[in-house]
Amino acid sequence: MTSVSTSVEQGETPLQLDVGLLASFDLNAIDAKAYKKDKEGVLMARTRNATQALVNAIFQQPIARNPVYGPLASLPPFETPLPREKGLPKPKPLTKWEKFARQKGITKRKKDRMIYDEERKEWVPRWGFQGANKSLENQWLVEVPNTADDDFRPDKDAAKKRKELRQKNEKQHQRNVARAEAAAPAPAKSELGSGVPARTKRRAEIDADLARTRGSTASMGRFDKTLQGESKPRGVKRTFQANEIDTKAERASNLALLSKIDKGGANMNVRKAIKYASEGQGSKAMVQRKDKERAPKRRK
Repeated sequence: MTSVSTSVEQGETPLQLDVGLLASFDLNAIDAKAYKKDKEGVLMARTRNATQALVNAIFQQPIARNPVYGPLASLPPFETPLPREKGLPKPKPLTKWEKFARQKGITKRKKDRMIYDEERKEWVPRWGFQGANKSLENQWLVEVPNTADDDFRPDKDAAKKRKELRQKNEKQHQRNVARAEAAAPAPAKSELGSGVPARTKRRAEIDADLARTRGSTASMGRFDKTLQGESKPRGVKRTFQANEIDTKAERASNLALLSKIDKGGANMNVRKAIKYASEGQGSKAMVQRKDKERAPKRRK
């Protein structure tokens, strides 16, 4: 068995390694004469040299033994800064309350989910199941105002006010969303509803544009190259009646056609008829021509 050398030839510029990215960079200039004489050999030698340097650096990292995969090397953090795949996230538009709070210098403090109930002597949730916001609905004794009706129910009235407050908050939330969408740049029009994610809308718009582009070819996109997993475009299929049909059906269709012809007020495109009769000159020219034909000819 022949031994493989693990030595690395360092040129004028040492090899630059980024073990965290498993990358090796050789910045030395290529010998033009040797490259012209044996291009594959020069590239293979440079590649082998850079790869061997990277493998040697990997084996110098801390090694952990895994019973399934064997020895595993712990790679260091990246050294080469990589660009972001996507742009920086844009700040979300401020809501009506956030704008007001910023102008007045109000700092928002998040409410605690649990509050202490003095009557029950225990901690209860602020909202939700057995929440403190339903305390008026569960009271066994409630003071009734003097202006209340005879059928006044305090528990029903408290539940109604709670639901109205929830609906008011929901409407305010929808206004904030609409205001934020109006402040954001207007996206392309889509046939999908507002509840569909923006990524799905954008994909539907791209598919629609692609379908219109394919329809501009002579075959209406039927013989165009398609991507893997892409369905073929559907064309408009013309339907023709069979040559041999039922006698009753043929008789009924013929009678329907005759009834349309016999109608006095048949549908007619008057504008198209005038254009055809006047040879494209219009109704005024047609009237003048008729008048000339009807006028008596002068004898010489």
